[in-house]
Amino acid sequence: MAKAAVKSKKRPKPSGGKKPRRGVLDLPKAVETRMAEGRAERESVPLEAHGAWAASDGRPHPVGILEEQNETRVPELVPIRHGRMIVSPFTFYRGGAAIMAADLSQTPSTRLRVQCCGDAHLSNFGVFAAPDRRLVFDLNDFDETLPAPFEWDVKRLVASLVVAARDNGHRRKEQRAAARAAAEAYRTTMARAATMRFLDVWYARIDAEALISELAGKEDKATIKSAQKGLAKARKRTSLGSLSKFAQQVDGVYRIKQQPPVIVRPPDADYGDLEQIIRQGLADYARSLSPERRLVLDHYHYVDFARKVVGVGSVGTEAFMVLLMGDRDDDPLFLQVKEADTSVLAPYAGAGEYEQQGERVVHGQRMMQAASDPFLGWATGTGKGGREFYVRQLRDMKGSAVIEAMPPARLARYGEMCGVTLARAHARSGDAAIIAGYLGDDDAFDGALEQFAVAYADQNDADYAQFTDAANEERVAVERGV
Repeated sequence: MAKAAVKSKKRPKPSGGKKPRRGVLDLPKAVETRMAEGRAERESVPLEAHGAWAASDGRPHPVGILEEQNETRVPELVPIRHGRMIVSPFTFYRGGAAIMAADLSQTPSTRLRVQCCGDAHLSNFGVFAAPDRRLVFDLNDFDETLPAPFEWDVKRLVASLVVAARDNGHRRKEQRAAARAAAEAYRTTMARAATMRFLDVWYARIDAEALISELAGKEDKATIKSAQKGLAKARKRTSLGSLSKFAQQVDGVYRIKQQPPVIVRPPDADYGDLEQIIRQGLADYARSLSPERRLVLDHYHYVDFARKVVGVGSVGTEAFMVLLMGDRDDDPLFLQVKEADTSVLAPYAGAGEYEQQGERVVHGQRMMQAASDPFLGWATGTGKGGREFYVRQLRDMKGSAVIEAMPPARLARYGEMCGVTLARAHARSGDAAIIAGYLGDDDAFDGALEQFAVAYADQNDADYAQFTDAANEERVAVERGV
């Protein structure tokens, strides 16, 4: 594979603009000074203002936003996307990041920017293997990552808890408690980060095994058993474990099994010589890796690829699974090559620093995660569309909680974990002292976010009803159960 380094495609910095963060030659301000700056931000955006949500008369139609996204997606996959979204208000919420981004831009927003996830709902947190092979709990989806006001991520998280709690049949009081738990955990974690050495903030991570040990004396046996079962399942989700699931030997060579319509080999007639496109893409991807990681990749060779439908909201964007093999039959490496489109936050928060959207995702993920996949990279397609992609391992002990089965207390506890994790991720790129100063040391922020979460869950219910009506009237195509 090629060895040349890839130069980052960065947008030119605006002349005369204020630097987004201090540099190594700049003297820092004292923590108390920065906290005072945060408190001063309340004059522009009071904490209580975050509790407000009401749709404006000119609010874009939610179905129209989804259809606009569909214009650039693979047409035959769009009905599958709709079919996954229509299952429940929660699955609709998961697929509606673009809808909420438009709404968040109309809410009172601070000037306190961080590297946002852009889609921080509770199903985008989970466990995966760090490079040292320990399982960690962290954010795990960064398709929409971009610098933006910190509270946009927090609002998406707390609203997701109310939406999920409603789907689970929890009482209104329990719905509110879950949202408030996440908001409080975010605020108190940010306050702790403001008092820590930055290297301690940067290296902080949630070790999954340690977390279960900590919970053992506090949670019921069912919760602990469920968590242990989830970790055991995640440990089996490796490239080697995937070999028998996704591939089979044909004439002595491994080939990916076709499982239409979820795993298919798209026809060359639609794209040209896809095999050659994939090979060129892998060479481009290899150049985005650091030298020591290219060395690891060079011990594997390309074998096969297929399109694989993944997720909910991202269905319809191009996504491929690529099988590489080492020098023996029990040494596979599965990569996922996933299309990176413009972030849903970009129309409202700005385009960001990187022109190549796959590179945007990779650098955003590295900034937010305590431990990232060593195979993260990006590539630009050579096909007709010139699509941009990011690359990661398809399975590296990845696992997520089953939200639909969580009783109220467990959902609230999970919300706390997500709130802690999101605050740690934001403290890596943002100024924890300024944000902590803004949030304060009482529960005003928690109460406002609880209020917002309930109001926005009501909005999601209304949007879901409109989406369901459009499906029933066959204004949108739906393929269910895929």
